[in-house]
Amino acid sequence: MGAEAPGGAPSASGASAPEAPRRTSVQITISALSADDWPAAARIYAAGIASGNATFESRPPSWEQWARGHAGYPDVLARDPHGDVLGWAALTPTSALPVYRGVGEVSIYVDPAVARQGVGSVLLGALIEASERAGFWTLEACIFPENAGSIALHERLGFELVGVRRRIGQMPDGRWRDERLYERRSPTVGFATPSR
Repeated sequence: MGAEAPGGAPSASGASAPEAPRRTSVQITISALSADDWPAAARIYAAGIASGNATFESRPPSWEQWARGHAGYPDVLARDPHGDVLGWAALTPTSALPVYRGVGEVSIYVDPAVARQGVGSVLLGALIEASERAGFWTLEACIFPENAGSIALHERLGFELVGVRRRIGQMPDGRWRDERLYERRSPTVGFATPSR
């Protein structure tokens, strides 16, 4: 079972989330994502899917499916002062090979009703902090070229464009899509050389 999120519901991550909910100057509370949060998080995910520029997915998974794919990886959730979910961010594994244990792929979704109000910056910043506490040295983000807001957000928080994956995936409607591959290397994690 994963770590407990505020409210007592189990978190999918199993990794440490912020020690306690964190308040920012824009009145956002950050906590781990839990099963109780999934209906609101899935609604936000569905809005991203409907935009056509967020993911190749055609519908949000169930909580059980999502939790299986994210177990042991950091996740964060943003709430307003009334407890309403504003968005979420999470890491997924990039490979099962042990040499890539410190590399995770970012997913971030913000409720369209609060787009461009700083929620994405708070979420991605919190995910970066949680990932470094969990020992991640590289974060990757695959972003559709048309998703200018996500590109700007990732670049603002230190992600660099490392390449374009041409016609990497096919949308449910048959269109082939490119992805821009962004990476952020932690300035603090993964620099120690093991002694022999």
